[in-house]
Amino acid sequence: MNSSKGVPLSQSLRFDIPVFLAPLSGYTNSPYRRVVKDFGAGLVFTEEVSVMGIKFGDKKTLQLLRFYESEHPIFAQLFGNDPEVFAHSAKFVELLGFDGIDINAGCPVPKIVKSGSGASLLLNLPLLFKIAYSVKSAVKIPVSLKVRKGFYKGTNLLKDILKVAEDSGIDLLTIHGITAEEGFDINKEDWDAIAEVVCQSKIPVVANGGVKKEEDVKELFEKTKASYVMVGRASIGRPWFIKSSFEFLTKNTKISISNREKLDIIVKHIERTVEFFGEGGIVEMRKFLQAYAYGIRGAGEFRKRVNTMRTEEEAIALVRAFF
Repeated sequence: MNSSKGVPLSQSLRFDIPVFLAPLSGYTNSPYRRVVKDFGAGLVFTEEVSVMGIKFGDKKTLQLLRFYESEHPIFAQLFGNDPEVFAHSAKFVELLGFDGIDINAGCPVPKIVKSGSGASLLLNLPLLFKIAYSVKSAVKIPVSLKVRKGFYKGTNLLKDILKVAEDSGIDLLTIHGITAEEGFDINKEDWDAIAEVVCQSKIPVVANGGVKKEEDVKELFEKTKASYVMVGRASIGRPWFIKSSFEFLTKNTKISISNREKLDIIVKHIERTVEFFGEGGIVEMRKFLQAYAYGIRGAGEFRKRVNTMRTEEEAIALVRAFF
């Protein structure tokens, strides 16, 4: 990958597109990652995975670590609060064939924070350093760190977080320019704070947060000068969004998807979900189908019917009739 597209982490791991798919709990499972990969994404991540779940061999946890060859490059995102357990889990993940590990120090969900994990690590930077250092020491694959601007409203810990990342040997730093207390309030996104870190950082930075449309991706690159941009919710219902954003970055055009093309994408998504989860995967598909229908006439009635569907055949028939 050339320098105009971003900074390579190593000679063996390069990104064709400088726009990444963010880890989203409940959404970025293997079937969805593969649908996004059909259009191209520089890097994808698993949903957040508990290091304690890995340690004790929890079945639901291990399910989150399943992936297909077509998903490379892929990082496993881990959360927890114990450096030794993090190191153990990192080694396990490396043996599974992941291209890298992402340390979650940004999740604001109360149950994660109360456990001392996710964004709560921003309140204990010495512990965050120990975790980052232990993971880097345990594996040979790249390690990234995903953080927020701070924990409490009005705080900016990014200067101190950058020191933790650089001193522990982190390869890639993802910054969501908002505090944990501010959650996902798009009006609170602080891209200037990300830009300040980019100017100071010796580590490639991924800018994250506040993206709704392709223009936002371009503006985020221009405003922060980050090496990469990460998008999450903007891609739900639009798995082509990353490719469209890259087209807009390089050619100033967007991808146009007809209803016929959207139908084919959705059917493939349903089939892959059932293949991966079994027939129970149809329940997993409900939230995706609702997102696919956003902005289309009759979406309200469609969503009601989606909430009662039980089988793959029923789902596909419903989608064909609507799209």
